[in-house]
Amino acid sequence: MSPLTDRQRSLLTLANQLSQNLINNTGNNSDSNSGINTDVSVDLPGLDLDVDLNLGRRRPDPAPPAPPARPTTMREVLLSLVNERVQVTTPMDVITGTLIAVRNDYIVVIENSGAQVLIRIDKIELVSEL
Repeated sequence: MSPLTDRQRSLLTLANQLSQNLINNTGNNSDSNSGINTDVSVDLPGLDLDVDLNLGRRRPDPAPPAPPARPTTMREVLLSLVNERVQVTTPMDVITGTLIAVRNDYIVVIENSGAQVLIRIDKIELVSEL
């Protein structure tokens, strides 16, 4: 490894002072859940410095995210199927194709033949992803 330049030495000194300041500042903190957890990375020609500082006390992990809500309406189910191949059953017919849009009261399905079919949401009895 080549010797450090004056600039690299100066930067290393500043990084050391910064870490000392962080240690001193967290030592005066009375909050039992406070702390600093940081990663410092300095990349200079001829010098790679990676420092992982875990100062103070560890904060408890946040609660895991809630699972996604299940769809409660036909429109929510349809919205989750946009750009998917679907089979839609109505009182008059069964339509198979790609669901491309869900509007306030109807959906748009493109059949394999290229025909565009508009279906009222209130007339849908069943929808299945293919």
